[in-house]
Amino acid sequence: MRILIVEDSVVIAEGLKKILSEQGFAVDMFHSGEQASHAIQTQQFDLLLLDLGLPDCDGLHILRNLRQTKRNLPILIISARAALKERILGLNEGADDYLCKPFEAEEVVARVHALLRRAASRVNNVIEHGQLTFNIVSKKVTFYGTDVLLHRRESSVLECLLSNVERVVSKPQIVQHISSFDDELSETAIETYISRLRKKFMPDLNIRTVRGLGYMLGKPTND
Repeated sequence: MRILIVEDSVVIAEGLKKILSEQGFAVDMFHSGEQASHAIQTQQFDLLLLDLGLPDCDGLHILRNLRQTKRNLPILIISARAALKERILGLNEGADDYLCKPFEAEEVVARVHALLRRAASRVNNVIEHGQLTFNIVSKKVTFYGTDVLLHRRESSVLECLLSNVERVVSKPQIVQHISSFDDELSETAIETYISRLRKKFMPDLNIRTVRGLGYMLGKPTND
């Protein structure tokens, strides 16, 4: 999962990035509305953490533009504007949630996971695929009841596939989904992670290579 942080305070942005990176997310951050708008237009993100007091524009302007284009990107406002009317305005403009500063790290993480569950129409943190279970919070994976240890990248690729069952996902899409601008991740590396996942979960995990397009995770073979 890839998260974009738009926050004018470098200290707060760095703190949020550290918190969410430790949760296994790929995280990008920008400190101005112009940079953020360009990133949103050119890259794919799963969640936006948006400050309102940006140096070059009001964060509500970014929010309005996103909702006018009918983008369904989940948006969590994190702002010092704590008055009730400000919170109501942010939600009415299209934010999915509103968190006032100062905040606790645990609450940010909980709200992020809640928004991602809602976006994926999940009622809990666990994805089940046949005999495989994947906890999106703890990143714990079990297969036939046995814990399976995965490399961080393997876990991210698996989560991407599990979130797109029976849909073709291209290598560039996977790279965008699991890495930030600061990461160096090649499409060749994706092939390696796919190969490892096939070996660890064979024959149940039906990851098909769609030539020229990418990969598709089929329904569980034991369904």
